[in-house]
Amino acid sequence: MEKLCIIFIIGLVFLSAFLSGCTQTSNNQNNETDGKTSNNQNDGKGENLTNNDKGKDVNQYQWSKMETGPYHDKISYATSTNLFDWTDSRIILAEHASVPDAVYKDGVIYVYFVDVSEDGKPEQIGLIHSEDNGQTWSSKEYVSFEGIGDKVPVDPAPFLLDDGRIRLYYFDINEARTSNDPERLNKIYSAVSTDGLHFIQEDGVRFEHTNIFDPDVVCVEGVWRLYIGYPPMNQVLSAVSSDGLVFTKEGVAYTGGTVPDVFYKEGTYYLYTTGIDISTSQTGASFTKTPSTFRSQLGRVTADASVIQLNNGMYMMLYKTM
Repeated sequence: MEKLCIIFIIGLVFLSAFLSGCTQTSNNQNNETDGKTSNNQNDGKGENLTNNDKGKDVNQYQWSKMETGPYHDKISYATSTNLFDWTDSRIILAEHASVPDAVYKDGVIYVYFVDVSEDGKPEQIGLIHSEDNGQTWSSKEYVSFEGIGDKVPVDPAPFLLDDGRIRLYYFDINEARTSNDPERLNKIYSAVSTDGLHFIQEDGVRFEHTNIFDPDVVCVEGVWRLYIGYPPMNQVLSAVSSDGLVFTKEGVAYTGGTVPDVFYKEGTYYLYTTGIDISTSQTGASFTKTPSTFRSQLGRVTADASVIQLNNGMYMMLYKTM
């Protein structure tokens, strides 16, 4: 009986060891299968990403969830006969859109703006146009850029060149967004287009300076001037150029506002700044504020003006509200 008990106990030990080994093997197989499934799922996600999206934080551009910012901005326009007194259209041309700037070419109004209507994507440059002086407008399109690398153009400033091309000056917000250097130089670049929609990057930097935004460019009698907002001092700076490509700082053109737009007519420079306040200059180098202002009733803010003249003699001001 004692031997039988011993044999029985030994049998139980071997059986326990055998079952334990089977269980461990099964667990290992399950772990290997889970690992392969996880890897396959990750590979599948990687295949669904575009080259431009890879490496970006998808949570960075949740525009619609932000309490403040350009997602809440809208674009409208006003008209004038004298550049001082403006009649509001009260028509919304684009939503989730900011910092409009316009150019008039061959009877067509091209309005460029910063568009943040799509969550998960960085700022895009939107475009609408009108072929009947603003009576009707096209659907929104997105501007394409060739040769800009990882730049993210914002604050578009179109300029009609003598050869009919449109040069778009812009600020690269991606460099500012990814830099930790408090003394970094914000850079203004440019790209050119024959159709106003597809742009090719031009070489080099047009102008650089700390804490600058919102460029605007005019050319009068061969002298190019770049006006740029300088928020730290609530100023507009000016820079000059002989070719529109290499600008040298001229000085402070205005104190008391930013986001400049300058329109030249018959010997007078008209400066429109956030507010919208209107200032004038005879030289373009220094401006004096006038009593004239424009305030839209569409929202709490009226800003980011862009003034053009139409072929019927009327002036049109594109602006942002929120």
